[in-house]
Amino acid sequence: MIEVNVELITRILTGIGIAALLIIVGYVLGRGIRIVVVKGLEKIGLEEWLRRFSFGRAIKRTGFMVSEFFGIMASWIIYIVFIVLGVYYASSYIGLRDIAETSLLLLNLYVAGFVKALLIIIVGFILIDAFISYIYKSSELRTEMQLLTPVAEYIRILLYIVIVIFAIEQGGINVDALTSIMTPIIWGLTVAMLLIIAFNIIQLTKSK
Repeated sequence: MIEVNVELITRILTGIGIAALLIIVGYVLGRGIRIVVVKGLEKIGLEEWLRRFSFGRAIKRTGFMVSEFFGIMASWIIYIVFIVLGVYYASSYIGLRDIAETSLLLLNLYVAGFVKALLIIIVGFILIDAFISYIYKSSELRTEMQLLTPVAEYIRILLYIVIVIFAIEQGGINVDALTSIMTPIIWGLTVAMLLIIAFNIIQLTKSK
């Protein structure tokens, strides 16, 4: 049984104060980072550049500017980090070791893992879109495009899935169950792609 005394109350209040201070610092820092990211990305013209890719257009459809999206993501990462840090330092100061260890694990594994996974997904999706765009540009004939489109989109979706699974795995989460779930989906996409190609070939043959 924990004995309640002045010293314990003082430690609890001090711990709460530490947590509150860190959360306030995190909030101010997050707001500042958001402004810097938004203005920085606008200045380098990332908005126009990303519009050429499906990833950028997808962000646009959410109602956010690309710079705003990254600014919000950056600020929330800062918020979460400082909230967890506040819990860690407060619980450590008070003497709640279990909570301190859990919050530290959360920070090291899940928060850091989320940031790592997010970066992999963003970079991966941009590279995939660039690769698919190159495939489309390599064909100028309409007949070729009819056959190329389902193949290119199939490759895009397949690579998206691979990147997401890889990112989650790098983030520290076991993906065995996810891989098992995605296997029949990938086979279904493959069959659908082959059927679309076969249909397009038949249509092209009839038109000739």
